[in-house]
Amino acid sequence: MVLIPLENRLSRLQGIREAPETAPPHLREQAWLELEQKTALGIYEDVEKVLKKLAKAKLGKEPAPKLVHETRVVLRRWESIWSVLERDGWNEKKFWKRTGNPLRKLHKLLGQARDWDVNIELAEEYTLPASVNKVFKKERARAGAKVAKRLERVKVKRLSKDLLKFLLKRPQQIAVKHAGSSRLFQSAYSHLEPLLAEQEDTARALEAHAHTPAELHELRLVVKAWRYLLADFFGLTNLELVRAQQLLGKLNDLERLSQLVGAVAAQDAGATRAMIKLQEQKLKLLSDFDSLRINLPFGLRPSVTSLDSADG
Repeated sequence: MVLIPLENRLSRLQGIREAPETAPPHLREQAWLELEQKTALGIYEDVEKVLKKLAKAKLGKEPAPKLVHETRVVLRRWESIWSVLERDGWNEKKFWKRTGNPLRKLHKLLGQARDWDVNIELAEEYTLPASVNKVFKKERARAGAKVAKRLERVKVKRLSKDLLKFLLKRPQQIAVKHAGSSRLFQSAYSHLEPLLAEQEDTARALEAHAHTPAELHELRLVVKAWRYLLADFFGLTNLELVRAQQLLGKLNDLERLSQLVGAVAAQDAGATRAMIKLQEQKLKLLSDFDSLRINLPFGLRPSVTSLDSADG
């Protein structure tokens, strides 16, 4: 359900002229506020599903790794979409207190649990000493307990209901705020393309000097935001960005694991052998990323050809 029909009729009457003719119809012929609402409502359905699963699974217990991962993926996409909406004035104090902030806190706690799940998986893959794995599982239990405690405090049904109500109502309020302004009738493409260009500029600047673990981690976050922006709002999936995010994510996981192993079992012979294997794998991943980073898709934009051109 979309509650901005008046603005849509006006935009059709006035014409949305700023987008290039090669832009896909959903970006060229649709106002930015309408597209933002549709995108947010699309992810809402997934948010509602995972929240329901969490509500059923909680019962005072920590959620299973599979559910943690699934929920994090959905909430990560919501955060990406929300970052765009927030820039366009969607946020309001009441919503953030009742809905936005609780979702962010839950996402953060799930992220901590997921990190330990990954650590445990890697500990088995690299045959780390049992003492290390024991510590990892203990920390995962603590992180999972925090998630379970948070879920006990969160009223999932109300959270889902409030989120849907907000997404249906807020565009009308924003439209009223911009009443009489040509900005309201700006095409989705012309409104969002500068944000995409800004994201690319940030990625380009980071890529130029990112070599340390901290710098590569920062680049990973920017690449991830870039990839989601292209996918959620522009309808584009790019294999180079997917691969770059995967490589940088694995590098980040192995860097975190190396630091943990060094702190937990620095004098253990088994840990020393594992550390050598970890270092070798990190070097391989770095080499793979170095080959890929020169091909990041700067300037990538969606485009369509006319039916006449296709027929010719």
